[in-house]
Amino acid sequence: MADLITRLDAARRAHGHQMDLGTADLRILWMFSDDRARTLKEIAEELRLEQSTVNRQINAALNAGLLRRDRRAGSAAHEFSASAEGERAFEADVEKSMAAYHLGLEALGTDIDEFLAGFSRFVEAYGQAVRPVSSGETEEPDAGRTQ
Repeated sequence: MADLITRLDAARRAHGHQMDLGTADLRILWMFSDDRARTLKEIAEELRLEQSTVNRQINAALNAGLLRRDRRAGSAAHEFSASAEGERAFEADVEKSMAAYHLGLEALGTDIDEFLAGFSRFVEAYGQAVRPVSSGETEEPDAGRTQ
C-alpha cells in the first residue's frame, strides 16, 4: 500500500506541474465558477482562510489578469469575479485534469463503479482518521464540490 500511495503522490505532483494555474488560483476560480461576485470578506469566509491570506491571493490573481474588481452598487466594498482570461485558464486546467482522470478510470474497464464506491468509502474513512477529534475545524473549502 505504501508503494501505491507514493506512486499516486508522485503522479499528483506531476499532474500539478502540467497545470497552468497554481493551487490558490484554481481554488479561487473554482469558487467563482458559480458566476457570483464576492467581496474579500465573503471570499475569506467561503474559503475559510485568514483575511490577509485572501488579500494576498486575490491581489496576485488580479495582477495576473485572472480576476476583475468592481465596486458593489451603493457600497464602498469592492467585488471580485473571474475575468474572461481567468475563466479560460480555469476551464483549460479543468479540461487537462479531467482528461487525465478519465484515462485512469478507463483503465478499470467495467470496474469503474465498484472502484469509485470503494474509493469514496476509503477517502471518507481516511479523512475521519486524520482529522483532529475535537478541534472544531470545519471541512476543507472545496469539500463536497465536484467538477
